[in-house]
Amino acid sequence: MRLWKDYVHRPERQLWHDYEWGNVHWYCCGDPLEARALLHTVMQAMSPRNARELRQVLSRFDAVWNQPSPPYDPSEG
Repeated sequence: MRLWKDYVHRPERQLWHDYEWGNVHWYCCGDPLEARALLHTVMQAMSPRNARELRQVLSRFDAVWNQPSPPYDPSEG
């Protein structure tokens, strides 16, 4: 969950081509899109109550993902 949370809060997330598997950043740190897909699979295996709680937490991160990124300022990095 940390990987997805950190990714959706990065202001530069839309500058990367996430569909390109050749991006070496994911080799060391993990692919946040794969992490989100895994969380979906985990929810399917959980009890309904626990899955509902996890969905509630993830929905906040998903809401951030669906918002436009703020303008990226490289001087802030």
